[in-house]
Amino acid sequence: MTDRKKFQTDPLHDPILKGMLILGMPVALSALLTMLFSCADTVVIGRFGHPGAITAIGVSASVLNLLVGGLTALAAGVTVTAGNLYGQGRKDRVRELAQTLPLTALFLGALLSLFALSASRPILLALNCPPQALADALVYFRIYFCGVPFTMVSTFLSALLQARGDSFTPFCLQMAASLLNILLNLLFVIVFDWNVAGVALATVISQFLLAAAVLFLMTGQENELKLDLLSCTFFHRTGSLFSIGIPSSLEGMVLNLSGVIIASVINRFDSAVIAGNSIATTLEGLIVVTFAGFENASAVFISQNCGAGRLDRVRKTYRITVAAVFLCAEGAGILIWLASPALLGIFTGDEAIRQAASVRLFYMCLFFGLLGLMNVVSGCVRGLGDARTPLYISVLGSVFFRLGWIFTFAARAGTIESVYLSYPLCWALCSALNMAAFGRLMKKEEKRRKDT
Repeated sequence: MTDRKKFQTDPLHDPILKGMLILGMPVALSALLTMLFSCADTVVIGRFGHPGAITAIGVSASVLNLLVGGLTALAAGVTVTAGNLYGQGRKDRVRELAQTLPLTALFLGALLSLFALSASRPILLALNCPPQALADALVYFRIYFCGVPFTMVSTFLSALLQARGDSFTPFCLQMAASLLNILLNLLFVIVFDWNVAGVALATVISQFLLAAAVLFLMTGQENELKLDLLSCTFFHRTGSLFSIGIPSSLEGMVLNLSGVIIASVINRFDSAVIAGNSIATTLEGLIVVTFAGFENASAVFISQNCGAGRLDRVRKTYRITVAAVFLCAEGAGILIWLASPALLGIFTGDEAIRQAASVRLFYMCLFFGLLGLMNVVSGCVRGLGDARTPLYISVLGSVFFRLGWIFTFAARAGTIESVYLSYPLCWALCSALNMAAFGRLMKKEEKRRKDT
């Protein structure tokens, strides 16, 4: 067994907990490193940038998450589709999928970039961007979106590697890109004094080199994932990918859209609250993105075992996922809260901003277990091939319930605390509905297989 294979797993036969850790931890760490792109931007700008620059990045963050996060969520379709094909032993179809992903991802990313570049000013104005931060926000926003096509390519191909049981290789590449991003941040902001343009350009360069590295890696594969760049196809037999990916993408956009609307509400408070919200969101993200590890691993294990008809392992994977995520997320949230005074000091020396960030962290961190459940159980449902139900639940919880709360109770209260309270309440509702949906789908699948 080679060293690389020690970091791969077989979802159909390996012990579930061990296999999920082998597959999930690199995904979690990779997601964490991606978040560090944003974190490095915030730290460097907060310490070495021009006054008000951190507010400009904070205003842009919510819509960046909406547009980029929504599109990259299509990668869930890659994971589930390829996982199910592996479970059925159809490696020929996996080979076709690998050949069509690079051009498909590049095209989708380019469309998003063109839209964002042309609509950047109206978007930021709709978010109630403070006038003094608009110029910097536009610079950051426009440069950042030039790198989105490269982000799409690396995300789609990494999802394909993960579906095969190899999450270690994408993690190593992501780690190298993250280190490069941080070094470029320091160079462009401290040495060249390029301010927000510098941190955005550092991200674009890092994402370009990451996409190139993943492409180069896959051209050297010796299995069904070997990529022939001269034979790449365009949207070839991607129906199953988009049947899962589009609802997953819409779900991510619904979640982030409510975040954008809430951000526009928060942007009506003073600049300390806006900056504090941005810093707290960054700290929370360092934990939240690690849920992606368990979510991705559970989707791979569930899709492969469902494809192979091993429903006993599907149920066991679900139970392990729910217990592990809740305990880990809740524990991590409590640790972040306890360490928040020291952590906030890393980002800014402004006491008003630190206090504003602390208020948000109180309402978020102590309920992270619910957020973990909401995310990971949604992934388990998608692993069974149903991406629409999590979408409907997100619309109900994040749009109707959360925004209803914001524009009724929170509007009357007029406090930032009442706005933040909408988050844990929404997480609890969506978690309960997704767990009920998973139970219903399992009973339906068991009945179908018994009848056939």
